[in-house]
Amino acid sequence: MVKTSEKIDWALFFLTLFFGWFGLEKFYVKPSWKETWKFWLVKFGYNLIFVGIIWNIWDLVMILLKRYQYDAREYFA
Repeated sequence: MVKTSEKIDWALFFLTLFFGWFGLEKFYVKPSWKETWKFWLVKFGYNLIFVGIIWNIWDLVMILLKRYQYDAREYFA
C-alpha cells in the first residue's frame, strides 16, 4: 500500500516518531489484528536488537516523501 496523497500524513509521522519503535504505526495503517500482528512482531523484535532503529528512521523518511509502505519488503520489490 503506497500512500500517494497530496499531503503528508502527520498523524502517521508522529505515531511512527514516538511509537514506531514498538511497531504500533502498523496498527494505524491497517487496524486489522489478523493482518498486522506479524509485521508488528518482526519490527518489535528488530528493535530489541537495535536493527529496527534504522527501519524506523527509514519509515520516517518514506512518510515525509509520501512513499510509506505497510510491508517493508515492497520497498525493494
